[in-house]
Amino acid sequence: MNANISEIVTERGLVIRIGLVSVDSTNDYAMNLLRSENTSDQTVIVAENQHNGKGQRGKKWQSSPGKDLCMSWILKSPPHHPAVFNMAGALGVLDGLREVLGNTDISIKWPNDIIITQNSIPKKISGLLIENNWRGGIWAASIVGIGVNVGEKTETNSEFKLPAISVFDVLMKNIPPTSLELPILNALQNRIDNLIKPGGVKRTVSEFNSELYGINSERNYTVNNKQYSGILLKVEEDGRGVFSWPNSINDGKSPNPKTHLLSSEVVWSW
Repeated sequence: MNANISEIVTERGLVIRIGLVSVDSTNDYAMNLLRSENTSDQTVIVAENQHNGKGQRGKKWQSSPGKDLCMSWILKSPPHHPAVFNMAGALGVLDGLREVLGNTDISIKWPNDIIITQNSIPKKISGLLIENNWRGGIWAASIVGIGVNVGEKTETNSEFKLPAISVFDVLMKNIPPTSLELPILNALQNRIDNLIKPGGVKRTVSEFNSELYGINSERNYTVNNKQYSGILLKVEEDGRGVFSWPNSINDGKSPNPKTHLLSSEVVWSW
């Protein structure tokens, strides 16, 4: 596989950039790269075309060749446990997109999708898939996989219930996907650097909650294949969502689910 190796100059220094014309998954490429002892502390993998992009819950992330951003950022020795790292990663992508898109109603849908709300309708512009590399029980590295809808769309992704929206739809002009790499990477580095500062973890958790879509509002969720009406109150430092269940909308025969749930245990019912 031909790779164009260069560098990105960020606010915090040089980062190796591996540019690919085509790949199955930038996350899979990154994971294979980590098996090499010579992998840099930070590396960015970007592909013009991704055949088998990975999304949450085993779904596929579909992208348009040459029109969308398909990027994975490798960070060795992450500074804090995975749950808070995930929050920082989502905040970083949010910050980067906000810089590009300006004054837009953009937020995070728990655990780490980025959505834009137009006329009270949430639409998905970006998704993250964060995968971790462990060696002998030690958290050796994290891979932040990022997909962003950038160009004008002719198709919709049928696997996701949320309608899609792109940078083109917001700005009403085409921009190259490569132009998003630096603002997103700068923002990711800033968010991760914040974790090692005094109070950084609590600040990250607080800011993550402040950016959540649908927090403190009643909506429908599916838990254990049953639908309930619940309220997401906050997400804890350990990554669990805290819910209240004021009005069950199931058959009334089953008790409401527990208060603390992992994101993998809850499905949004749109």
